[in-house]
Amino acid sequence: MYGLGIAKGLFITLRHLFRRPFTIQYPEEVRHMPPGARTNLLWFDERCTGCSTCAQACPDGCILVVTSPREDGSLNKDRYEIDFRLCMFCGLCVEACPYEAIQSGGPFDDAVYVFDDMYRDKHALTRMAQAYLESHDYTYPNGKKAPRPGELVAVK
Repeated sequence: MYGLGIAKGLFITLRHLFRRPFTIQYPEEVRHMPPGARTNLLWFDERCTGCSTCAQACPDGCILVVTSPREDGSLNKDRYEIDFRLCMFCGLCVEACPYEAIQSGGPFDDAVYVFDDMYRDKHALTRMAQAYLESHDYTYPNGKKAPRPGELVAVK
């Protein structure tokens, strides 16, 4: 009994002994993040209608949406803020958004020295989303194409 377990363990050790290590040297090499990874949240202003479904679905209450009505019946997004100090990256806001305005797939290496820098308003969230789109050929994290700056969006 004991000899068989030890033999299996030694066999696994010998099998991995002659392989190349698969350690990634982080600052020089960046690991590919799969599309479904629960990394930082990205908010796309052009897709958001201000329905605040994401804020209602958030168990931590870290999303704040303040809207005011427009003359045409739509909503004007006065404030949209995410407090990443409280966020546990559960993804419930991503699942709740019917317009896919908030998606996970943002940067995973955005560590800060000042704790208050993790509170982001709609301007900081828009900058972060635009930087993502520019670096990924204007493709959303879910794989759909995003409109380029200055490009007209057809309303369906």
